[in-house]
Parts: sequence; structure tokens; C-alpha cells
Amino acid sequence: MVKNYEKLFERGKIKNMSLKNRIVMSPMGTFSENHDGFPSGAQIEYYRRRARGGIGMLIIEAQYCTNKTDPWIDYITTADTDQQMKGWSYIIEAIHSEGCKACLQIGCGLGRNAFPFSDAQMVSASEVPSFYFPDKLCRAFTIDEIHDLVGAFGRAAQRAVVAEADAIEIHAHSGYILDQFMTPAWNKRTDEYGGSFENRMRIVKEIYEAMRAAVGPDFPILMRMAADHDFDGGRTLEESIQIVNYMKELGVDAFDIDMGCYEDKQWICPSIYQGDSCMVDYAAKIKEACDVIVLCAGNHSPESAEKALEEGKVDYIMMGRPLIADPDLPNKLLEGRREDIRPCLLCNQICVGRLYENRKIGCAVNTVAVAEQDYTFKKTDSPKKVAVIGGGPGGLEAARVAALQGHHVTLYEKNNVLGGQFNAASAPKFKHRLREFIDWEILQCEKAGVVFKLNTTITPDSPELEDKDRIIAAMGASPFLPNIPGIENAVEVCDAHLHPEKISGQKFVVCGGGISGCDEALELAMDGKDVTIIEMQDQLCPTALLDNRNPLMFRLRDNHVKSMVSTTIKEIRPDGVVAEGPDGEVEVSADCIIAAFGTKPNSEYVDALCEKYPTTLVIGDCVKVGQVAEAVRGGFFAAYSLH
Repeated sequence: MVKNYEKLFERGKIKNMSLKNRIVMSPMGTFSENHDGFPSGAQIEYYRRRARGGIGMLIIEAQYCTNKTDPWIDYITTADTDQQMKGWSYIIEAIHSEGCKACLQIGCGLGRNAFPFSDAQMVSASEVPSFYFPDKLCRAFTIDEIHDLVGAFGRAAQRAVVAEADAIEIHAHSGYILDQFMTPAWNKRTDEYGGSFENRMRIVKEIYEAMRAAVGPDFPILMRMAADHDFDGGRTLEESIQIVNYMKELGVDAFDIDMGCYEDKQWICPSIYQGDSCMVDYAAKIKEACDVIVLCAGNHSPESAEKALEEGKVDYIMMGRPLIADPDLPNKLLEGRREDIRPCLLCNQICVGRLYENRKIGCAVNTVAVAEQDYTFKKTDSPKKVAVIGGGPGGLEAARVAALQGHHVTLYEKNNVLGGQFNAASAPKFKHRLREFIDWEILQCEKAGVVFKLNTTITPDSPELEDKDRIIAAMGASPFLPNIPGIENAVEVCDAHLHPEKISGQKFVVCGGGISGCDEALELAMDGKDVTIIEMQDQLCPTALLDNRNPLMFRLRDNHVKSMVSTTIKEIRPDGVVAEGPDGEVEVSADCIIAAFGTKPNSEYVDALCEKYPTTLVIGDCVKVGQVAEAVRGGFFAAYSLH
């Protein structure tokens, strides 16, 4: 057994519950349950697989103790029934069968933050605006509804014990319903559930007391809440300390501490821009001030997690998305195989983005996630000679999966390095995980026996293809440079990342406000440069996921990056640009101009290749420019389809 992560693999204890290590899986909604709320086979196997990976405890995604709060969860007809308890028992037994403890997170809904999947009126502590529809007011809970809610929590706790859960957690974070009662920004009530601190805490106090009465004095009860809401008018750290001390005196055994809420949304699923272990310092302040057991999530790497434990900032490390990306993360650390851990990119593309689409979640880099039953690897009885054209993330994933199935795979890359556009995209320090992912793909391909042929351009007439049984084309995309006068005076953004010697000076203009342009602008600004972004659309990164766009915009703001939107580049000169904006023509001087106009598919040979070799599978950006999930998942599916 290795000693590199001694604190992570130290035993722990919450109340009478003993844990084999300090790694806990965060509760993350999968949207994979059946229509009535009963767990599906996919959901059960998803949890079984994470438990098998070696975590100490798994906190099951929020289980709603009622379907009478948010209109969008009225489909959960099993809520507050013994049928729901039976479903919980299936999940919990699957977790226990892998030597892991199971904690059931119990909630009552999102209230004003509910997803806009229904036109029905939202409900909250008070008549406050809905988050997604600010022009629509929520209705306030009645006293009778509050009493019903308290009773539902108590019954849920009792059923959790029957289902053999090891612990339960009160869901009171992110500005959801209980948080809406706790926080003056949303609680404007004048009855016994509003006004003073004690009144605002009354519903949570009554819920805790109902749950404690149901489970007895020795059963662990946790509470999840934010240390700071991080918006003007939200709850501050000082107020959170008051709440934690209050709930501690009532008897709550441990606190699951995170950050933020939906306002200025950036902490619910923190992005790559917040950095590693981004919420741990706030959790540490709660631990220090209140002397309680603290669990904390938020972009942990194994190294930053170990450091947080060593420094005594938290007691348990919570991981959600990293365990979706690689459920075996704990076991691989324990076995000394750090390099074999598939890194989470913190991209939020599938694990969060699909929630906005009312779909079950997945993972951009682990196609099998929440589909463990559907994809199993076994060696084929009829191995084929497979050519993969292109060594970007999609091509590497296709090569890896094909090789794991026993095929003889050769990957051809026209450049002298593998990685495709990830080589440039991973250049900023805050995007080091992209580099780690490419390194992981290369290593796994090598272990699986993939043969790499670098500096090799493949066309439909290349002799290398003549003896191949199957071809997967993953030629990727190339930078798009529009026909703007003086475009030759600009440095293309990928070139700027890969060859920093090509850029110099103090004052920069970045032409193009998509993700690549904004990342380059942020990197330059973090190095102390004066940066202006010019974008023809009316906002920067208009199609980016809110959970990613917000933190990026905040980082740009904090690093004093200027922007000009609804502005078109008319000419690029050696000393600046001429642009047309809402107020007419403007000249912006610069020492260096970066061209970040996006990319175009490398589709030159695709049609001819498919015509000559009809079984060719075409994936990734050479079909349509997309994000990492389209490339990686496309590569997985193409290779998995080989029989």
C-alpha cells in the first residue's frame, strides 16, 4: 500500500459511523430515475460502480420527501411512500455490497430555483421572483404546507433507517427551499417562520427534530449549506457561522459546506476557472469558528485534497464530477496508479448541461457514466485492422476503445505531437486538466497496444489504408481566418498559445470573444497585460453554459479585461485594429493583435475517403465543430460499434 495519500486513506468517524477513508462522493443529480421516481437499473448500477471504486461514503443524490412543492417534481409519485423506501433500499444495498457507506440526502425541492420545465407557479418561503423567470413571483408556503413538509422529512428519515442507510443529510444549500427560509433575501414572512433569526431557522429546526425523533440519538445526521452566498444581499460567512453553531447545539453531527447559490451562478458546479479545492478555505473558516466535522466539495485534485486534510482545513473530501469521470479514482490512488486516473475536465458539458435539457446526465470524457449496464468491454473473436486518422481527443479515444476490444489499431497523426487542438487549449495555467487528459489518453493507448504514426498525412490514396478493415476519420478542425484586410498582422490564437515568442508588448487586442479568445485574454491579463476583446455578437461567449460563462466573465472582470461587443473588425493594422461598433467606426491601438475567430472542419478528404472506403466512420470536428464531449464520445461510439 502506497503512502502518498495517507490523509485521504485515514479512517474517519461521524457519530457511530466508521468510514474506511476520507473520500466521500458528493450528491449530484443524475436524472436517471424512472418516471415515478423509483430508481432505474442504470441509476443503481451507477452508484454500485462508484462504491466499487473505493470511496468511504457515498451521498445519494437528493431524494425528495414530497412531490407537492415544485411543479417540476410532481412526477415523483413514489415520494413519501413505502415504495420510495424500497427504491432507496435497492440503491443502498448496491452501495453496501461494495464495502461503502451510504448517506441519503433528503430534500423538498428547489423552490424559486426550480427548472423551467413547467408553467405552473413556483413556491418559496415568500412571494419572491423566480430565478429563471424574474418577472414571475413565487407563491409563499402556507403554514399547513410547512407543517406537512416537516412531517414528510420525519417520515423520510424513518424510511431511510428501514432502507438501511448509514446516515442522512438535510439538503439546505444553493438557495433551495430550506435556504430560502433561512435567508432574509428570500424570506420576507411576518409570521413565526420569518423575521428574526430564530423564526427563519424554525422550519429547519423542526425538520431536524422530526428526523432525530425518527432515527434516534445515535444515527448520523448531516446538513449541507453554503458558507457564503457570494452575492450582494445574500448570506455572509458570519451569518453562516451563527447557523452552524445553532444547528450544532440542536445535534447535527457534521456539516457539508460549500459556496454560493444561483445568483451570480458559479459555485453550484464550479468550473475550471475557480481552480483546485476552490471552496476549502471557506469550509475551513466554518470548522475553525464552530469546531464541527466538516465535509467539503469543489474541484479537488488528489494533491489539493491531501493538502487540505494535512492542513486540517476539512475532515472529509467530497468529490462528485471526478468520480463520474473515473469511479476508480480512490483505488487507483491506493494502488499507486495516479497516472491511470482519467481526469475530470470540470467542463460541465454533459454532467450539468444535460440537466438544462431535462435529460439524464453523462460525462464528456467517460461515455460509460450512468450507462454502466449498456457498455461492457470484452475482447472480440474477430480482431480487425483499424486505422484512426487524427490524434486529437476524439481520435485517441477511438483508438483506445478499439484496442481495448482486441482490435489492431494504428493511429496516424499529421503533426509531430498528439493532442490536436488540446495542445493549444491547455496552454493557460488554469486549463492544465486538458493536458492531463491528453497525457492520460496517450498512456492508455500505449498500454492497450495502439501503434502511433506521427508526421504522417493520410489521404484517400494513402497506401497505409489499403490493408485496413475499418477506418475512423477524426481529422479535427483548423483555425478560421476571415478575409479581413491586414489579417496577416494578427497572431492566430492557437499559435499564440503554442508559440508565445510570437507575441510581445503590453497592449493586446483579441479579435473574437468566444471561449478561445476569452481564455487567451484572461491568460494575458493574468500576466499583467492590458487586454481588450472585440466581439461582433452582443455578448462574450453567448452560447457557453451559464455555469462556465459566469466564472469566466467574473475572472475577466477581476483582471480588468475590457470588451467591445456588437463590434465588427474592419481592418487589422500592425499597430491596432479598425472596427465598426454601435457608435460608428473606432480605432483601437495595440502592440499585438490575436485572431480568435473560431475553427472550421478539416473536411477536405472526408467525402472522398468515405466514397473509397464506404465503412469509414467520421467523428468530431471534421464533421461539425463542437466541444470536447462531441469528440470524445464520438470516438467512443465509433470504436465501440466495431464488431
